[in-house]
Amino acid sequence: MERILRGIMRYRNTTREQMVKEFQKVRDNPEPKAVFFTCMDSRMIPTRYTDTHVGDMFVVRNAGNLIPHAQHFQDEYFSCEPAALELGCVVNDIRHIIVCGHSDCKAMNLLYQLRDPDFASKLNRRLSPLRSWLCTHANTSLERFQEWRDAGMKDPLIFSSETPLRRFVAYIDEEQKFTLEDKLSQINTLQQMSNIASYGFLKARLESHDLHIHALWFDIYTGDIYYFSRGAKRFLPVDEDTVDRLSEEVRRFYS
Repeated sequence: MERILRGIMRYRNTTREQMVKEFQKVRDNPEPKAVFFTCMDSRMIPTRYTDTHVGDMFVVRNAGNLIPHAQHFQDEYFSCEPAALELGCVVNDIRHIIVCGHSDCKAMNLLYQLRDPDFASKLNRRLSPLRSWLCTHANTSLERFQEWRDAGMKDPLIFSSETPLRRFVAYIDEEQKFTLEDKLSQINTLQQMSNIASYGFLKARLESHDLHIHALWFDIYTGDIYYFSRGAKRFLPVDEDTVDRLSEEVRRFYS
């Protein structure tokens, strides 16, 4: 905690004045462009690796960058994630939702271990809020991963996105660059796109193509950011060779 306090003092003496100016600039007319869901992992700093600034994004973080499916909520019982979707996309009229997973995700590593029925038992879930969270809201990701792995990890997966009829094909790590847990993380990231589309209060905007869902994946050991290209049917690194093509895809499909 002392390190945090000392950091606050450095902020007061260095960047505070500039940050206050930025706050004042967007105070009366903020125009955030995206709702950004990512993991709470301390190595994930989304404003840094997207080079975004004050007022640019709403950022929501949790263990495993999960957006629970709407089927888990009844009546007035909801969680932070759908509330954030409503605040961002309904109240603030944001048009882009981004889900960003990452390599060596501790939540996904634990989810991978939950393949063991004893490890995922009701008793263990009662003792561990994290296991319960993952078993409840990431089980679909794990099931899809296991079916894909058991089939040989070569066939593509099919995900629904903005509407049940609007589906996309996804090839996962064809180059075999990543661990099984990282492959699970990529599948989990794509599954969240389907979960987002399950909320009725977003349905009209999704069906009219006024709201769009994207997936990113961050390799923390190389610093590379991957964007899921529906055209290429896979995660592509965002770099000098791909950025123009990916920008064109975004303009064509999501403008």
